[in-house]
Amino acid sequence: MPHRCLFFITLAFLMVQVDSLHAQAAASGRSISARELEGGTRIIGLLGLPLGELASVKAQVVRVGAKGDDRHVRVLEVDGRLLSAPIVLKFSVWRWGNIADKEMPTDRIVKLRVYETGGMVGVPADAMRETVFVQTEGWAFETSLVLVNLE
Repeated sequence: MPHRCLFFITLAFLMVQVDSLHAQAAASGRSISARELEGGTRIIGLLGLPLGELASVKAQVVRVGAKGDDRHVRVLEVDGRLLSAPIVLKFSVWRWGNIADKEMPTDRIVKLRVYETGGMVGVPADAMRETVFVQTEGWAFETSLVLVNLE
Protein backbone atom coordinates (compact mmCIF):
# COMPACT_ATOMS: atom_id res chain seq x y z
CA MET A 1 0.00 0.00 0.00
CA PRO A 2 2.80 2.54 0.73
CA HIS A 3 4.20 1.93 -2.76
CA ARG A 4 0.87 2.88 -4.33
CA CYS A 5 0.74 6.08 -2.32
CA LEU A 6 4.29 6.97 -3.33
CA PHE A 7 3.43 6.23 -6.96
CA PHE A 8 0.44 8.60 -6.94
CA ILE A 9 2.37 11.35 -5.16
CA THR A 10 5.14 11.06 -7.75
CA LEU A 11 2.57 11.05 -10.56
CA ALA A 12 0.90 14.19 -9.19
CA PHE A 13 4.28 15.92 -8.88
CA LEU A 14 5.18 15.06 -12.48
CA MET A 15 1.84 16.32 -13.77
CA VAL A 16 2.40 19.65 -11.99
CA GLN A 17 5.87 19.85 -13.57
CA VAL A 18 4.44 19.13 -17.04
CA ASP A 19 1.78 21.83 -16.52
CA SER A 20 4.48 24.28 -15.45
CA LEU A 21 6.63 23.55 -18.51
CA HIS A 22 3.59 23.81 -20.77
CA ALA A 23 2.69 27.20 -19.30
CA GLN A 24 6.28 28.46 -19.64
CA ALA A 25 6.44 27.37 -23.28
CA ALA A 26 3.09 28.99 -24.06
CA ALA A 27 4.12 32.25 -22.37
CA SER A 28 7.47 32.50 -24.13
CA GLY A 29 6.47 31.16 -27.54
CA ARG A 30 5.15 32.93 -30.60
CA SER A 31 1.89 31.75 -32.09
CA ILE A 32 1.45 31.35 -35.81
CA SER A 33 -1.54 30.15 -37.74
CA ALA A 34 -1.45 26.95 -39.76
CA ARG A 35 -2.79 29.13 -42.58
CA GLU A 36 0.50 31.08 -42.53
CA LEU A 37 2.34 27.85 -43.26
CA GLU A 38 -0.09 26.98 -46.05
CA GLY A 39 0.50 30.41 -47.56
CA GLY A 40 4.18 29.90 -48.23
CA THR A 41 5.81 30.85 -44.92
CA ARG A 42 9.09 28.96 -44.85
CA ILE A 43 10.37 27.23 -41.74
CA ILE A 44 14.16 27.24 -41.48
CA GLY A 45 15.47 23.96 -40.12
CA LEU A 46 18.50 23.14 -38.01
CA LEU A 47 20.65 22.80 -41.15
CA GLY A 48 20.00 26.49 -41.87
CA LEU A 49 17.87 25.73 -44.94
CA PRO A 50 14.11 25.84 -45.48
CA LEU A 51 12.38 22.56 -44.65
CA GLY A 52 12.00 20.48 -47.80
CA GLU A 53 15.00 21.98 -49.61
CA LEU A 54 17.32 19.34 -51.00
CA ALA A 55 20.94 19.57 -49.80
CA SER A 56 24.23 17.70 -50.05
CA VAL A 57 25.68 16.75 -46.69
CA LYS A 58 28.59 14.87 -45.23
CA ALA A 59 27.31 12.87 -42.30
CA GLN A 60 27.63 9.69 -40.31
CA VAL A 61 25.06 7.41 -38.74
CA VAL A 62 25.55 7.28 -34.98
CA ARG A 63 23.93 5.26 -32.23
CA VAL A 64 22.40 7.25 -29.40
CA GLY A 65 20.23 6.55 -26.40
CA ALA A 66 20.78 4.56 -23.24
CA LYS A 67 21.00 1.26 -25.10
CA GLY A 68 22.60 2.68 -28.23
CA ASP A 69 19.82 1.25 -30.37
CA ASP A 70 18.42 4.54 -31.63
CA ARG A 71 20.17 5.60 -34.85
CA HIS A 72 20.58 9.24 -35.81
CA VAL A 73 22.60 11.13 -38.41
CA ARG A 74 25.42 13.45 -37.29
CA VAL A 75 25.70 16.13 -39.99
CA LEU A 76 29.20 17.61 -40.34
CA GLU A 77 28.90 19.62 -43.56
CA VAL A 78 26.00 21.17 -45.54
CA ASP A 79 26.37 22.08 -49.22
CA GLY A 80 30.16 22.29 -48.85
CA ARG A 81 29.96 24.43 -45.68
CA LEU A 82 31.66 22.85 -42.64
CA LEU A 83 29.46 23.27 -39.57
CA SER A 84 30.97 24.85 -36.45
CA ALA A 85 29.28 22.10 -34.42
CA PRO A 86 27.76 18.85 -35.74
CA ILE A 87 23.97 18.60 -35.83
CA VAL A 88 22.44 15.29 -34.74
CA LEU A 89 19.01 14.44 -36.14
CA LYS A 90 16.67 11.47 -36.36
CA PHE A 91 16.34 10.17 -39.90
CA SER A 92 14.26 8.10 -42.27
CA VAL A 93 15.17 6.72 -45.68
CA TRP A 94 13.16 7.81 -48.72
CA ARG A 95 11.91 4.56 -50.16
CA TRP A 96 12.44 5.55 -53.82
CA GLY A 97 16.05 6.70 -53.41
CA ASN A 98 19.20 4.64 -53.88
CA ILE A 99 19.70 3.93 -50.16
CA ALA A 100 18.74 0.77 -48.33
CA ASP A 101 18.50 1.49 -44.59
CA LYS A 102 20.46 -1.66 -43.78
CA GLU A 103 23.32 -0.37 -45.97
CA MET A 104 23.84 2.72 -43.81
CA PRO A 105 27.10 2.02 -41.99
CA THR A 106 27.48 3.31 -38.45
CA ASP A 107 30.26 5.86 -37.80
CA ARG A 108 31.54 6.05 -41.42
CA ILE A 109 31.30 9.50 -43.04
CA VAL A 110 29.22 9.42 -46.23
CA LYS A 111 27.97 12.01 -48.74
CA LEU A 112 24.19 12.16 -48.93
CA ARG A 113 21.40 14.07 -50.63
CA VAL A 114 18.86 14.92 -47.94
CA TYR A 115 16.05 17.23 -46.96
CA GLU A 116 14.90 18.26 -43.52
CA THR A 117 11.27 17.83 -42.57
CA GLY A 118 9.35 18.59 -39.40
CA GLY A 119 6.19 18.14 -37.41
CA MET A 120 4.68 17.97 -33.97
CA VAL A 121 5.68 14.99 -31.82
CA GLY A 122 4.78 13.79 -28.35
CA VAL A 123 1.60 13.99 -26.33
CA PRO A 124 -0.01 17.29 -25.26
CA ALA A 125 -0.26 17.72 -21.46
CA ASP A 126 -4.05 18.13 -21.64
CA ALA A 127 -4.41 14.74 -23.39
CA MET A 128 -2.38 13.07 -20.64
CA ARG A 129 -4.51 14.70 -17.93
CA GLU A 130 -7.68 13.39 -19.56
CA THR A 131 -6.40 9.86 -20.06
CA VAL A 132 -3.30 8.44 -18.46
CA PHE A 133 0.12 9.87 -17.72
CA VAL A 134 2.77 8.34 -19.98
CA GLN A 135 6.49 8.94 -20.09
CA THR A 136 7.09 11.45 -22.85
CA GLU A 137 9.10 14.55 -23.59
CA GLY A 138 5.97 16.64 -24.08
CA TRP A 139 4.44 18.16 -27.18
CA ALA A 140 6.95 19.94 -29.39
CA PHE A 141 7.97 20.70 -32.95
CA GLU A 142 10.82 18.46 -34.09
CA THR A 143 12.77 18.18 -37.31
CA SER A 144 14.39 15.12 -38.86
CA LEU A 145 16.27 14.26 -42.05
CA VAL A 146 15.00 12.27 -44.98
CA LEU A 147 17.89 10.50 -46.71
CA VAL A 148 17.22 10.56 -50.45
CA ASN A 149 20.38 9.33 -52.18
CA LEU A 150 23.98 8.39 -51.55
CA GLU A 151 26.30 10.59 -53.63
